[in-house]
Amino acid sequence: MNKIILALDTTDLEKAIEITKKVKNKIFTIKLGLEFFNARGKEGVKKFNQAGITNLMLDLKIKDIPQTVYKAIKALDDISFGFITIHGQGGKEMIESAKKAAQEIKSQPEIMIVTILTALSDNDLKDMGNDSSVIQQVEKLAKIAKEMKVGVVCSGQEAKIVRKIIGPDLLIFTPGIRMKDENKNDQKRICTPEESIKNGSNKIIMGRSLINGDIEKNLKKVSDSLEK
Repeated sequence: MNKIILALDTTDLEKAIEITKKVKNKIFTIKLGLEFFNARGKEGVKKFNQAGITNLMLDLKIKDIPQTVYKAIKALDDISFGFITIHGQGGKEMIESAKKAAQEIKSQPEIMIVTILTALSDNDLKDMGNDSSVIQQVEKLAKIAKEMKVGVVCSGQEAKIVRKIIGPDLLIFTPGIRMKDENKNDQKRICTPEESIKNGSNKIIMGRSLINGDIEKNLKKVSDSLEK
């Protein structure tokens, strides 16, 4: 099965749908984040459903009190999507509320907990008063994911230890993916597509790396690298 999730971080609905129709048979699914959702909302998501994408990754990174998270996910009952992200640091009760809501809506999406954003480093955590390293925090959150039976979003650098903790059945999606000769941009903990998959990731999330230039050519380059 295809391992590439295409991140469309844009407010341009027409362009996003055009790209989706061009490559939908060459990817696993589309990831829509806050930029798109805040601009286009559920009506925008429905346009992707109409284009045949019903397993969307809705990357909203929700973090709030349990009841608010429950109601926020319940409010998504009229769209079709396969995955939704919440922050693992919201705690077990919040995760449980998210799971309950997910089971009660039409799509019954998989809950994916975000560990530590790939734009953050050990120094960033220290600045926020956290004495743990990134890897220590990711390990703690992976243990929670295993206990709560939810998927994990983490850097490919941490995928190996996360896989060891959560076992073979739970999902790992990895952002911060770059080809070897590519600019890091705003990411600090990056990995190549093949490294991420080798380390235990099920799917890799890529946006700018694919969209800049010839997207079909770029997709083939990534797909070929995963088949070596």
